Amino acid sequence: MLDPLRRFLRLGAPVALVALVGGAAAAGLIAYRALPGEGRPLHGLFIGGRVLPRDREFGPWLDQRRIVERQRPVTLVHGAQAWRIPLGQLGIEIDVAGAMTHALAPGRSGPLRARLATLLSARRGEIDIPVPYSTDTRRAQAALAEVARDVFREPVDAQVDLDAHARIPAQDGEELDVTATLDAVLDGLSRGEDSFAVVTRPTPAQVTTADLGRVDITQVVSSFETRFSLYGIGANRAVNIARAAKSIDGLVLMPGQEFVFNRVVGERSLARGYTYAPEIVGDELQMGVGGGVCQVASTLYASALYGALDITERWAHGRPSGYTRLGLDATVSYGAKDLRFRNTMPYPVLLHVFLPQPGLLRAEVLGGPPLAKVEYLYGVARTEPFVRRITVKQGLAAGRVIRKQKGIQGYSVSSLVRTRYPDGRVLERWYHSEYRPTPEIFWVSPDFDESRLPALPPGAKGVEGSVGDNASAAPSAG
Repeated sequence: MLDPLRRFLRLGAPVALVALVGGAAAAGLIAYRALPGEGRPLHGLFIGGRVLPRDREFGPWLDQRRIVERQRPVTLVHGAQAWRIPLGQLGIEIDVAGAMTHALAPGRSGPLRARLATLLSARRGEIDIPVPYSTDTRRAQAALAEVARDVFREPVDAQVDLDAHARIPAQDGEELDVTATLDAVLDGLSRGEDSFAVVTRPTPAQVTTADLGRVDITQVVSSFETRFSLYGIGANRAVNIARAAKSIDGLVLMPGQEFVFNRVVGERSLARGYTYAPEIVGDELQMGVGGGVCQVASTLYASALYGALDITERWAHGRPSGYTRLGLDATVSYGAKDLRFRNTMPYPVLLHVFLPQPGLLRAEVLGGPPLAKVEYLYGVARTEPFVRRITVKQGLAAGRVIRKQKGIQGYSVSSLVRTRYPDGRVLERWYHSEYRPTPEIFWVSPDFDESRLPALPPGAKGVEGSVGDNASAAPSAG
């Protein structure tokens, strides 16, 4: 026997009309018996591809689906890269309240015949209500941190190859668009997908190819030179100096743009063309990859200082540098210490860092007339004597001694940068540099008689580990 709903809908149109006009009360009774109870969707209605079982409460059933769905991993794809991340970690989960609202709406409003037709369609499995999702952007940003690192590509500013007389065009970078990626995942989930393309957005270069035409390379804002050796252990330093200078040469800074040494020069490694050369490690010179790069940083630093550019980060060496004045050096260490300065000029400037002749490094700031005259002065507040360090080397021949390192006093230096502008303004900036004393180091054989070593030089206070009563002359001023 047909249920009341089927018998009602099988009536022809005239009969149905009579039934509606003459039997409104009966139709209401049919609807009351056929429609679901309070808090339950239409029987047979698909909710996100599934039907509520007759023996389950709607709310708990949806909440259990939410818990399971949070643990479901989805795949994010970018080129040849792929990441598997659970939906819950992405901050995406079923919106239980929203899902209940959407699922309970069909068949509960509108004309009675339309409501009953909806009920019958639901029973035939013809209606599927999409499940809405909620998102937590902060949780998504944390979960996508690795993805963001992997897809990130630094923009490359336009440059001038001064040797080749050519312009190197700018290249836009790329970064993850978290919001658009979440939208793409939600859109794909609605279609039953479980693999989604990561969405990125371009990051424009600060210096475009058109900007290069605004740089007047015929005018020198400032310059500075230092010298270096080409022979002995200096030969490898020369290789590293030339390599680092080439990385910077032709770089353009727009007004207000900051130069970051480690970002431009990059990691100093054998794979990138750097080689072993002496560098300062603690208070001793040791061989390390990239030794000599600090001379490029120091030369560029002094040129930027004399050009009245804004120095935003600079570190002094642990010991005085023989190629420049106290306070005009700048040490750099990839991933640790950096050199940064900002273009304060109203026009773009070009950094020209090159070797005009063998053994000479020159850094120029080009682009327009100087806006100020810069004077650099320094004073030594105090000095600190050094010690003699004697290291026994088992591999040395009997009676052998090698003077491995010259001793250098420590200095506490105050520097003054005085900038004079054409309108009469004078700005003064003080900064401090602390140079530790560098020990005098002798390598000796196990049988060597230390009494044969020469007398302590001026500025020394004694032998390391012994009483300093045998210090010679008083420390000299730097």
